[in-house]
Amino acid sequence: MKSNIIFLVLIAVSFLFIACEDKIVSDPDPTPQPSGMTAKFSDIQAKVFNVSCASSGCHGGSIVASNLNLSASSSYNQLVNVNSLENPSLKRVAPGSSAQSFLIRKLEGNGTSVMPPSGKLSKQIIDSIKAWIDRGALNN
Repeated sequence: MKSNIIFLVLIAVSFLFIACEDKIVSDPDPTPQPSGMTAKFSDIQAKVFNVSCASSGCHGGSIVASNLNLSASSSYNQLVNVNSLENPSLKRVAPGSSAQSFLIRKLEGNGTSVMPPSGKLSKQIIDSIKAWIDRGALNN
């Protein structure tokens, strides 16, 4: 009888872990994604913001579009937990929720114009940014 109870408890715990497996968040994975990026802010800054966004006249330099400066010295503080000017009901980056982050909507063109204007980023790059946000949008 006692062994049957232990067996049932083990099965219940196993189902619990299986059901919650996709909700378990560990430390950010430093393994490069298919895009060649890691889900780390420093990599996103170097490979996306510096290259595609922080140019003069866009989101860097002396003229900054939509009051958003994505240059290396400013971008994190301009993004994380800051209300979007275009959609004030959303944060630009809502740590832990890429689905509620206006940045992802802009990158995907979901209900708004797509950024960068030169063309949508690859799905792999957007997925790396989503992973960074979903893991807490750490300044790493």
